[in-house]
Amino acid sequence: MSEGHSESLELIRESVVDPEIFEKFAVFLAGAELVDFDRLFEDVDHTNYSLGDWIEALVSFDAWLEEAGIEKRPFSAMAGYVHCCTLAAPQTVGSASLKSLVIQSLMDFGFDAVADPQL
Repeated sequence: MSEGHSESLELIRESVVDPEIFEKFAVFLAGAELVDFDRLFEDVDHTNYSLGDWIEALVSFDAWLEEAGIEKRPFSAMAGYVHCCTLAAPQTVGSASLKSLVIQSLMDFGFDAVADPQL
């Protein structure tokens, strides 16, 4: 793991309230493809949700994929999906948790990035 990734993981560890969520995120990262922390941090900065909210949402996303029997973990596509959920969410006081928004979107629309291409 590069020094930059180590620093990013430490920042994430400090942002996550529940240590169990961080441990699940670390396991998720081990199987993820093309992890781009800089892009993740940039996306987080452009939303009303915290880095901790994003990590919790990504961990829930990972669990949803596991329950669906899907092995792929395209990190960039997953982070992009979470970002789209933040854009679609109403920006009001007492808004739903990001985790809830992501899970609801997955149930309503699925996740095409892991679908087998049509021949």
